[in-house]
Amino acid sequence: MRGRIELRGKREWLEIVSKIFVDEADEKRSRAKIYLTSESLVVEIEADDLVALRASLNSHLRLLRACVESLEVMENG
Repeated sequence: MRGRIELRGKREWLEIVSKIFVDEADEKRSRAKIYLTSESLVVEIEADDLVALRASLNSHLRLLRACVESLEVMENG
C-alpha cells in the first residue's frame, strides 16, 4: 500500500522542512521517502497494511503541520 503527501509553498520553507524531516528506518511496517521537487516537498509512504499506512500518514502530517506552524510564527512574530 502506498500514500503520498505533497506540500507546496514558499521554496525556502520547503528547503528548511526537508532538512528537518529525517526518515528513521526503525519502523518495519512502513517506509517513507522524503524529497524536494522543483515546486514541492514530497513524502512517499509505503506500508505493509492499511493500519500502518494510516499511522504513518498521520504521523508525517502532524510533523509537517508543526514545522509549518513554527515557520509561520518565526516569520510573523
